[in-house]
Amino acid sequence: MVETILASTNPMTHVVAHDLFEIKIGSLSIMVNNHMVMVTLTALIMLILLPFAMRHHREVPIGLQNFFESICVYLRDEVARPLLRDKTDRYISMIWTTFFFILFANLLGLIPINAVLGLFFEGKAAEIGGTATTNIYVTGALAAFVFVMVHISGMWFSFCHERTRCSFPKACVLGPMLYLYRTVPHVEGAIGVLLFLPLFILESTGLLVKCVALAIRLFANMLAGHLLLAVLLLFIAMSKTWTVGIPVAIASVVGSVASSFLELFVAFLQAYIFTFLMSIFIGMAIHQEH
Repeated sequence: MVETILASTNPMTHVVAHDLFEIKIGSLSIMVNNHMVMVTLTALIMLILLPFAMRHHREVPIGLQNFFESICVYLRDEVARPLLRDKTDRYISMIWTTFFFILFANLLGLIPINAVLGLFFEGKAAEIGGTATTNIYVTGALAAFVFVMVHISGMWFSFCHERTRCSFPKACVLGPMLYLYRTVPHVEGAIGVLLFLPLFILESTGLLVKCVALAIRLFANMLAGHLLLAVLLLFIAMSKTWTVGIPVAIASVVGSVASSFLELFVAFLQAYIFTFLMSIFIGMAIHQEH
């Protein structure tokens, strides 16, 4: 009996992607899953909620405007500016957008959309919902975006620096090359020549690993939290008698409520950590002299 219950109530079903429908454009076929729907919903909410909250230009903000403005000012002054310094205004819009996208995706995952839809619909419609950031492809895409932005920024500012000293074609070549050259710690003398290639390979790998760590950290933290909630609630379904079921149900509900508050904190924390590390990586790329 227990084996049957465990087989039918696998906690992984609450976090893995579920295919919903297929879109065909000529010979191209795209299978849409619930995480893709949640990513789209997150973007739509951002496009609607943020302009709505900022529609009034008050000197003393109140309500939603105060909430979002406080976060934006904190990210700009306490996170981005110490790392990016005079380049802060160039990147702050990207930092804000990344933070709120991850935050909204995390918070939407705490809403049991699929459970509510399951009360009214059956089949694929009841599988809409879930946390997009528990999908490694979503967090990987975010990390890939950071990887590209970091190195494009580093090469661009290296090019701009060389452009003040030499011609445009020469700067186009020297800029990226010097950016890559400066990523390697330099050792004086003959030993430095021998160590340059191993250090270059090591540093190049490190540049990639930093962004991979961004994806895995966000994915693993959000996945673990939702698995914990699912396991706590499944204890109720595993109870075979009322005498055991009632105490287990009470303990599971209390534990789930406590875990939900922890997940709410983690949703903000992971969005902050991702954008903080992104700011560090960009700052290191555009200020290599430090």
